[in-house]
Amino acid sequence: KLSSLVTTIFEENRLALLYWPAAFKLHHAISGGLLYHTLSIIKLCEAICLIYPAVDRDLLMCGIIVHDLCKIDEFDISPAGLAAGYSVKGELIGHLVMGAMKIEAKARELGINGEKAMLLQHMVISHHGEPDFGAAVRPMFLEAEILSQLDKLDATIFEITSAVSEVNSGEF
Repeated sequence: KLSSLVTTIFEENRLALLYWPAAFKLHHAISGGLLYHTLSIIKLCEAICLIYPAVDRDLLMCGIIVHDLCKIDEFDISPAGLAAGYSVKGELIGHLVMGAMKIEAKARELGINGEKAMLLQHMVISHHGEPDFGAAVRPMFLEAEILSQLDKLDATIFEITSAVSEVNSGEF
């Protein structure tokens, strides 16, 4: 059931995903960065699920796919496919809360179990890990914690590799 919810949300946004950035200035702030970031975390998830069979792969995958989708509503985009700034909705509500709202609305529309949708909503509103970093709450179950850690890991790897790409060999 969660897969149909996620598929519906993903399909409604698939064209924007081809060019939407994942950030205004930080990680994956490039055209197509949102899809790139999501795919990177999906690949990390696959490896984790091979090592830790207790992880609910389907729940984690669903959380990964939708965790940042409302960045599409959060940013205004330039013709080059870069974030030009935050939309009014992005400033006032933000992608975490908009994501939880979208999940609730789609779950109701599709007649999906409230508990599973609630777990997915929690993953979205907690994926920044700490309230100081914008999370509404801290992750409170395994898959939510994994999503938060993978999101941070992917962002950090992207930022560091981008920074060192400007450094000449032999320099620091």
